[in-house]
Amino acid sequence: MAPPPPVAKRGSGVRVVRAMYDYTAVRSDELSISEGDLLYVLDASGEWWLCRSGGRQGLIPFNYVEEHAETVEHPLHEAAKRGNVELLKEALEVGLSVNTLDHSGATPLHWASRGGHDEAVRLLLQRKPVLDVKNKLGDTPLHMAAWGGHPAVIKTLLEAGAARDLLNNEGQSPYQLAKSRSPEAAALLQVIHLNHGDVDSGDESD
Repeated sequence: MAPPPPVAKRGSGVRVVRAMYDYTAVRSDELSISEGDLLYVLDASGEWWLCRSGGRQGLIPFNYVEEHAETVEHPLHEAAKRGNVELLKEALEVGLSVNTLDHSGATPLHWASRGGHDEAVRLLLQRKPVLDVKNKLGDTPLHMAAWGGHPAVIKTLLEAGAARDLLNNEGQSPYQLAKSRSPEAAALLQVIHLNHGDVDSGDESD
């Protein structure tokens, strides 16, 4: 019997914060950062915390992080929404889980798919995420791509093995969502719903 698929999970073991002020390194082992930078706290065991930001790694005084930074709950999701591949890469490199759920029950793959960010989707797929996980509305990443009318992302997800006949909480398949959004997207998702009393072959002339 095949092992069960990995389960999407909440939370992460790596603390992520956004810098609210600049910090200029004084020593060679310190890390200079600018307001707005994301900091990944890798080691918070002493008075100097080991952090990573923008591909660089170094020490920052713990009180700076505690007093002059705000916690970022879902950095992977933020990067996925924007299609920011560089931020995605860094977040994945420090060990953030590709299967983490946000408050809507969505994974980063949901948001990258919804935005039509094909490069971001491909990067996330390299980490073997749960493909058909549903958010609180019952939508899979494929539903999100279909709703957005993004043929390139739909094709990428299908090639990765995404199920195209799953229904969301409203009983809609990805194909049904794509019909009103993009003919090209709908064409990729044509499927006969044999078990739901609804035939959506995509071509009624046959």
